[in-house]
Amino acid sequence: IDGRLRILRIRQKQFLALHQALVAHREAFLQAIKEDDGYSDKEAKIIIASALIEVRNHYDALDFKTDLEKEYSLAKNKSNEDRRVPLGIAYIIADRFTTFYSVVSALSAALEAGACVVVELENTLRKTPALLKQVLTDALDKDAFGFVSSRAPAEYLAQCVVVDQTGTVDSLSAQRVLTSPLHRNVALVDRTGNVALAAKEIVASSMVFKGASRYAVDLVMVNEFVFDKLTAALNQELINATKTTGFSFAALQSGKGRSSTKTTDKNLLQAEIANGRAATVIGTPDGGIAQVVDRKSTLMNSKRSFPSIVVCKYTSLDDAIEVLNPGAEKPTPIAAFYLFTGPREAKYFSHSINSQVNYINHIPSQLTVGPTVALGYPTDLKWRYTRAMFEMPSPQVMPPPKPHMVSTVFQEADHIDQIAQRPLKPTGQPVAGAWGFFEQGIWLGALVYVLPLISL
Repeated sequence: IDGRLRILRIRQKQFLALHQALVAHREAFLQAIKEDDGYSDKEAKIIIASALIEVRNHYDALDFKTDLEKEYSLAKNKSNEDRRVPLGIAYIIADRFTTFYSVVSALSAALEAGACVVVELENTLRKTPALLKQVLTDALDKDAFGFVSSRAPAEYLAQCVVVDQTGTVDSLSAQRVLTSPLHRNVALVDRTGNVALAAKEIVASSMVFKGASRYAVDLVMVNEFVFDKLTAALNQELINATKTTGFSFAALQSGKGRSSTKTTDKNLLQAEIANGRAATVIGTPDGGIAQVVDRKSTLMNSKRSFPSIVVCKYTSLDDAIEVLNPGAEKPTPIAAFYLFTGPREAKYFSHSINSQVNYINHIPSQLTVGPTVALGYPTDLKWRYTRAMFEMPSPQVMPPPKPHMVSTVFQEADHIDQIAQRPLKPTGQPVAGAWGFFEQGIWLGALVYVLPLISL
């Protein structure tokens, strides 16, 4: 029933029931995730732990005392200018990758806001979605939470906040659409950066969850002076990772890697090599390191859906900026930009290249699970979705001590007109011709060294 979750105590009880149910069925979810996707026991544990942590974070954000105080602000003759209300219904189109986390993270944010939730999960042979339906249906209020196996009618979606975790819904009429687009992620390794660290993070990002992470590195831009050093380090990290995890890029070629990988995508690299736009540096197109030879290659702007790490040389800071900045020929923006550089270079690159988020000298582990952050919203490692995404402002404002009443505005027109014409405050910048720091230094030096000579 739309509106019942506006009562904070009901939301708290739903959170407690949700967390208890997920923990109680933890072993079943572990087994289902491993069977569905072939993930290791540790990878499955990370997926479940990440989801449970988000449930805790959203639950802890609820404050009964503060909420009650704000609710009765008007009764106490006080404004509640920060008041927000839920948008009603959250409709979640779940991502196939780490479905457990994807559903729970969005559901938790919507529950914190007080919105009812409908989750779209197709009927498949996969065990995780079926188990989610069973456990959540039994644990949560059936009048506030539900599942559907096919797309709801357009007139229903028009009333919802639609969470499109797949990034594939083209046009949709809704109160709000939270889209997680599959944009490319770029790592940049400069000559001022730690090459060994960069190789370790890039390989880990590319291999965790069998290469399926939505924030895995798709393209590596590397300064030409450290190209050989980086490719050697990447190769060593690939060897080390294979020995440690038992997983190699060959698993991607066998179809056990990225859930979005298609046969045509796997042939993309081979086609680019055949056309002379790319070349194999180490290994083979079935698994290794490939270099972009022609920057017009589709590899420069594509999601990596083939079993290789793609690298491209750049000659200078400005050269890299020109290549990476989206334009008419490069319409797809960068989702995550991983910069392995010195501090000054990191500042220059992050200010000059458009991306959703910049990470300096690391790739956060929190990003390895779940969908990408909704387009147009800040990336917060504490949670993938925020309460505010499912709310709209609805402030309650009492008159201030000196209110500007509409009934008296024309009586004060002359006074308002005079105030409006006051000059703006100075910028603080020295006027042209004024002595600056360097000019003062030059004259001081002249006085110190020239005057003794004159006295002689």
